[in-house]
Amino acid sequence: MLDPRLRAVAIVNAVVLVAGGLSLGQVRYENRHKGDDSSSLNTLPGDTDGSQQPGASPSTGPSGQPLPGATTGPNGKPLPGSSGAPGTITGPGGATPPPVTVTTDIPDFGLRTQGVTKDSVLIGADYDKGSCPQAQTLAGQFSAQATGDIAKSFSTYVKYINDTGGIRGRTLKLVTVDDGGTYCPEKNGSAAIELVDQYKVLMDIAGLHEVSDLLAKKHLPFLGGRSLISEQRKQGYGQFQPFQDAESDYANWASFGRNYLHSNTRKPCLIHPDTPDFNNLEKYLVRALSDQGYKFKMIVKYKDDPSTATQQATQSAIAMKPNCDQVWLIANNAIADVFFTDAAKTQNWYPTWTWTARTYLIDTQTGGALMQPDEWKNSVGLTTRIKAGASPYEGNCANIYKKYNGDDGMSTSASAQIACATILLSSAAMRRAVDVTGELTGNSLMLGVNAIRGDFFWDATVPVTFSVPGLKGPFDFTGFDLQTVAKWNGNRLDYDFPEYPTYWKIMGPGKSGGVNITHALQKKYTPPQK
Repeated sequence: MLDPRLRAVAIVNAVVLVAGGLSLGQVRYENRHKGDDSSSLNTLPGDTDGSQQPGASPSTGPSGQPLPGATTGPNGKPLPGSSGAPGTITGPGGATPPPVTVTTDIPDFGLRTQGVTKDSVLIGADYDKGSCPQAQTLAGQFSAQATGDIAKSFSTYVKYINDTGGIRGRTLKLVTVDDGGTYCPEKNGSAAIELVDQYKVLMDIAGLHEVSDLLAKKHLPFLGGRSLISEQRKQGYGQFQPFQDAESDYANWASFGRNYLHSNTRKPCLIHPDTPDFNNLEKYLVRALSDQGYKFKMIVKYKDDPSTATQQATQSAIAMKPNCDQVWLIANNAIADVFFTDAAKTQNWYPTWTWTARTYLIDTQTGGALMQPDEWKNSVGLTTRIKAGASPYEGNCANIYKKYNGDDGMSTSASAQIACATILLSSAAMRRAVDVTGELTGNSLMLGVNAIRGDFFWDATVPVTFSVPGLKGPFDFTGFDLQTVAKWNGNRLDYDFPEYPTYWKIMGPGKSGGVNITHALQKKYTPPQK
């Protein structure tokens, strides 16, 4: 889900994994979590009070009407999310910007509006419901504690939204469709048709970008989509997602490699799925390393084939052992790396494993605890998470889940994490759309997205900030911009944050260029005065 790295493979019994990685085979290490006895719940994170950061640069068309993303309307009134100061963005430690302004000036982004009545709003989610044999095989490999129940999880967070005011008085409703995942691509198109034409949803939580590509052509908003800025620019308005664009992520990772892991003096190697998406992403990562003055010694590509998963990982480990002392991992999710760490152990090979938060779940306790423990103690990468005990939103998703389901062991599962992030983020965008425009439409949704400016958190992560662009303005449909260093602690079975509270967009020489995240965690959103 959410670009290639979050392509959902919700499998039999609505178990969510993420397709495209070598997400197959037997997991031999239990996922362990600390108990959380907290009974307190946050309201929708970032949806209480505080202020909003400035918006995008002004841009007007020949008639003087605002272009999409403009900061001022026809009468010179500020559009939502605008500070009145073109191009200025207040970062951590900067001055407090003015609150959001209510406006009726809604640019025409060309998006359709459906699924909204005076009493309710209907959104969709597409994922693989497990009808394909390969998905059924995969489902048997993982415990419910690790994977969870995606249908139950979605239902839980929808209930929470409705119990905390809905979408500014409207009841939130969710419909799910089977997109077939990786193994039944013939279902991708029908999933899009169901969402747009049969159910007529306002927006979709996209599980596959094959589906979101079709939604973009039908001008339906969606959470998710493509990884690269060039791809996002081509699709245009309607999209938003938490994770950073691949170009920025890889530039940071490459600089982290040189300035933290000293990869330029080591033997770094790369592992990734052999698919068009990842073969394309490989080019961007290789380019980022070249910009830092070094390159991979070896690149291994693997096929997402259940019958040869272990064999492929073993052959790769044998080939890489004499040539690599660092292994860089890119995949849709952490599951692929289970097989490679297992294979490395059997070859008595203990490289440094590195990754970024783009490989979904790899930087969480859930993902790290699945790995071969003797191998994963050599794991260090980049994460958008916040150090334990430092975020006021820590445990929010698990606490919400437990309120409705008790302690069934799945409050920190992959399903719960995916559903919490996507439902809460989508709801925040819809609520703010109503706040700043007085309406809920496809077009106003983009202004709701644009009103999320470093003041939204669904759990213990860095702030989420969007910038919906004008034709010549800033372009940022992705919410995260900062990451810090995370290193696995085998004794605690979780990650340490040795550089906290410093986070980077690009890590410079001597770990320069970081920002202190502490004060940013205190930002609050204040609904505008009407």
